[in-house]
Formats: sequence, C-alpha cells, structure tokens
Amino acid sequence: MPSLEAIAKVFSVVPDPMVLVDSRGMIVLSNAQTSNLFGYALRELEGKPVASLLPESYRASHQKQLEGYFRSPSVRTLGIGMELFAIRADGSEFPVEISLSPYKRADGVFAVASIRDLTERANLAEVRRESQRQKVIAEERARVAQDQASKNEAFRAIFEASPHGIITTRRDGVIDRWNRAAEAIYNYTAAEAIGSVFWDLVKTIPPDNDLLATADHGADIQNVELKNFEIRQRRKDGGIVDISLSCTAFRDTGGDGSGFLYLVDDIGERKTIEQQLRQSQKMEAVGQMTGGIAHDFNNLLSIIICNLELLQEELPGESANRALSDMALKAGLQGAELIKQLLAFSRKQNLAPQKIMVNELVHGTMGLLARSLGEHIEIILETEPEVCQAIADPVQLGTALVNLATNARDAMPNGGSLVIETKNVYLDETYVRQFADLHPGEYVMISVTDSGEGMTKDMVERAFDPFFTTKLPGKGTGLGLSMVFGFVKQSGGNVRIYSEPGDGTTVRLYLPRAIAAPAPSPTVAKQSKATMPRILIVENNTDLAKSAHRLLSNAGYEAVIATNGQEALDTLRTDRRFQVLFTDIIMTRGIDGIEIANEAIKLKPDMKVLFSSGFSKAALLASGKKVVEERFIAKPYRREDLITKIESLAENGRSGL
Repeated sequence: MPSLEAIAKVFSVVPDPMVLVDSRGMIVLSNAQTSNLFGYALRELEGKPVASLLPESYRASHQKQLEGYFRSPSVRTLGIGMELFAIRADGSEFPVEISLSPYKRADGVFAVASIRDLTERANLAEVRRESQRQKVIAEERARVAQDQASKNEAFRAIFEASPHGIITTRRDGVIDRWNRAAEAIYNYTAAEAIGSVFWDLVKTIPPDNDLLATADHGADIQNVELKNFEIRQRRKDGGIVDISLSCTAFRDTGGDGSGFLYLVDDIGERKTIEQQLRQSQKMEAVGQMTGGIAHDFNNLLSIIICNLELLQEELPGESANRALSDMALKAGLQGAELIKQLLAFSRKQNLAPQKIMVNELVHGTMGLLARSLGEHIEIILETEPEVCQAIADPVQLGTALVNLATNARDAMPNGGSLVIETKNVYLDETYVRQFADLHPGEYVMISVTDSGEGMTKDMVERAFDPFFTTKLPGKGTGLGLSMVFGFVKQSGGNVRIYSEPGDGTTVRLYLPRAIAAPAPSPTVAKQSKATMPRILIVENNTDLAKSAHRLLSNAGYEAVIATNGQEALDTLRTDRRFQVLFTDIIMTRGIDGIEIANEAIKLKPDMKVLFSSGFSKAALLASGKKVVEERFIAKPYRREDLITKIESLAENGRSGL
C-alpha cells in the first residue's frame, strides 16, 4: 500500500492541479499547481473542505454527489469531464473541469480529483453548453478498464483521469503502462505498445541525443530530474506528430528507482496556430512599413508631378523639352499608381464602403473579364441566389476581381476555365482564432478558381507579399494579390488561398455581411450511439485529419483515419464495418478521393461517401471531378455542417456514387 508521501511525489510530476479527498470531503493532499490555481498555500488547502473551493450555489449539490460517490464504492469513476465553477482565495470565480477517480486504502476510500482551468477555453455560455455535451459523452463511456499493469491504486486513478498521455517504462526502456491519451496521440493501442521499447516504437525525428541520454538505461536513475522537451515523433500510421514531453525517474514506495515516467501532449495544433499568427504578424509589420514608405513617396511624387505640370505650361508643345517632360510626367503617374497599390496592401487607402449587391457586381464585371481573358478561357458563374449584401468599396471589389482574373489567366497560358462563386458563410471561433484581426460572424464569400498550374506550399505562403511574383521580369509588379489582401483586410474580412501544383488555385474573399444573422446554435447528433455510422476519414493533411477525427469522436461517432488512398483501401479490406467514407478529393500523393470512393464501393457496395475539398464544387466539376451537393462539403467546414451532412447521408443518402 503506497504511502501518502509516495502519492505526493506522483502529484508533484503531474502538470494539472490534483487533490486527494477523504470520505468527509476534506482535502488530504494537494500539489503546487492547485495552490497556484486557487491562491492558497499548500498548508491552507490540506484539511480544508473541498466544497469551499466552489461558489455557494454549487456546494449543496456537489456535497450530495460526493456523499453518493462514497456510498457506492463499486462505482469505478464519477464525473469524468464534469464542468462547473470554482472560486479562488480572492473571491473570483472561474470555470473548471473536474475528473474524479476512486482510491482505496486500508483506512477507507478516497477520491483523486484532477482539476483543469477552463478560463481561456470559452465564455460562460460556451462552458455550460460544453458541460452538457461532456455529460452525455461521460454517460456513454462511464467505464474504466482494469489496468493490469497498474502497480498501485493511487497511480491508476491519476492514470485513467489524466487528459495527458502517460507512459511508464522499465529501466531498459520497455513500456509497461500506456494510457488512453497516449493511444490517441500515437495510434498504438495499449496492447500493441506494452512490451515494446519506447524509443524504438515511436522514433524521434531527428534523434534527440539529450533525450536519449536521459532515458539511457545505464544512467544513474536516482539522479534523473524532471526534464522537458519539444520533439517530433512518428505515429503508427507513419505520420509525424509534434510532442511536448516531460521525463522523470519513477520511484516506488521503497525509494528505489523503478523506471521512467513520461507525460506527453500533442502540440501540433498549437504550433500550426503559432505559425499562422507569425505569418499574420509578418504581414502586419510589412504593411505598416510599406504604408509609411508609400505615404512619404506620395509626398515626393506630388511635388514632382505638380512641378512637371507647371513646367509643361511654359514649354512649347512641339519642343524637345516638352517631350522629355511628357515622359517624366508619365513615369511619375505610373509611380503614383504603384503607390496606390502599396497603400492598398498596407490597408491605408481611402475606401468608400457601402452595401453591395454582390451578385449584381459580379455579373456586371463579366463583360470586362470576358474581353480581358480571351476566348481560350471559359468563365463559369456559380452565384447563390440568396447571397446577402456585403459591406465594401464596390470600385475596389471590382478591381480585386479583375486582379484575380488576370492572375488566373496568366496561370492558364493554354486556356482553361475560371469559376467565380458567391455564397453566404459563417466563420466560427475555430476558424477566426487563426487570425488576430478577424471576428466570428456572418460573411459573404466570393471565390475565384482557375484550372491552371497551381502553386507550391512555399508560393502560397508568400503570395500576398508585396513585389513577390513568379512572372518574368517586366511582366508584373507582384502587387496584384497584395492589393486584394489589403483591401479585404481593411474591409474587415479575410482572404485565403487553396492550391496544389497541377490542380489549379482557389482564392476566397470573405467580406462582412451588411445585415448579420444570429450565429447558428450548435447541433447535437440525433442518432443513438448504437445506430451511429462508423466513419473512415481519408485526409493527407495530418493536422486537419486529427481535427476532423476529434470533432467526430466528440460527437459520439467512431472514426478511423487513413492518410492516403492505399492505406484507406487496406483498412477497408481488413475491416468491413465502415458505413461512411469521408474523403478529401485532391490528394497530394497516390490516387485521388474519387478513385478511392470507386474502389471502396467495389469492396463494400452499400458504402456511403462524403467528399470534401478546399476547391469549390463548381471548380471541381470544371476540372472533371463530378460530385453532387448532398455528397460534398467545402473546407473550411463547421462542426454542425459536417454532422448534419453525415446524419443526412446516413439516414436518407443513397449508397454508391
């Protein structure tokens, strides 16, 4: 039976606030994280009623739950993912998530509580909605498998309640514990992982010598202190995952070193958001610098142009000096046009925003586009009839469409198709948190898609940079997309580019709606868990695949990821229980989503298929990839839109293509 000192040691290496509560509801042990979170000293917490950490309105119901919990020792866990409000020593309230697990000792039954601060995750209404959803999920999976490898009951309780991956190894690196969070991160089940050498199972890329030295079984394990690393490791499916890993020696109650304890977290999403934020900050900094330079040059050009015009009044029309002044004035005016483009990029141009009938403006621009693009390019319009009015400068929007069409023409020297689409969209918190100056709400989307050469990832990242161009010298200034970017951002919207080499390019403009409708309320899957379809996700963008998997899993679906077509078909050949195939259409390697779906239906004729793409449906049709509306969802998709599509497909959709 481990001592309280041993439990306290385990508490000390766990990054979350933890408390041990006896049957009277009194705190027996806590850790420094709990002290920091609530603002009490450790000595103040121990011996304090745990209910005193909750607001008055929560205490009575919490006390009843706790009493019921201790009256039913056969209940293995209670309140996994329970959300409520806590109160700090200074009286301030904040949302928390509490997970409880039992811990039996000779002197009675205790509860181990893991506490997570939810302050940064959501506002009050979102926390309450999330609490209800988590309650449903908790009721569906209120079971905890017996951990055969557990060495003591205290660690087992922490092990099962932790949202972090927890892995323990022997001195030689052989895994003897592997929790559910580790399964989700690495895709290896506990049965597959236990007994393998950790560093052979999930190799570090590239190898981290400092980390391997820490875990060397020949090291003096008693002297290994807690160390933190950020590394990249390979998952079971071959994908690379960014990991935050903490490592320390794991000691038993006798004080002898018994192995290593690893706490792991997938930080891929965080790093992606950080990268996007850095790009946004870079564009902001370049814009500020460009705007300052442009304004100074405008002053200089004003002087030059004004004086040239004054000189021309004094020069005879047929004189050589008049011809020279004409050339200089023309150059000055061209310079002024460049400055206007720079001001557009830096978001410092003078705009005249007004309500715009977007479809009318797009149709009105068609004549100009048709003449400038030429007969070798087909223009396809896909305008949603009920598109709302947008708030923007109509002249600048027309110029932006012409710039995008001109870029598209240059990407299709041998001809092709240009698809212009309009649509009402809602940008939610998940989408807008990638951009510092964008807010969730209703927008009008205008997308321009070409069937041209496409761009590499590096080109997409630099596309909006001023003076960046892939055209030959003298064929372009590199300011066309910069102007579009600056105009849309200054209008309170956003611009995104989706492109793959050989598959064309889609540029999407999001402009604020003139009259914003209320945000749609989140929907909950209507099907019972027993009738929910099993879903195979095929997506070669690892971060997006994980996001879709997490979204569907949280909604109660059982989903499996495949990162390419061959892996998807191999999965279907060995497991015929999937009812829905959810696949991206454009794949960077191997067969595309249409071919995957055709082969999947040969293997399972009753398979239902949902396609997804960053390109519009109209653009896909123009490139020969035929999809129908009820089997297609455009990226970026919202949670409720995806679930509604899957529900409709599962209940009413026809099998096959």
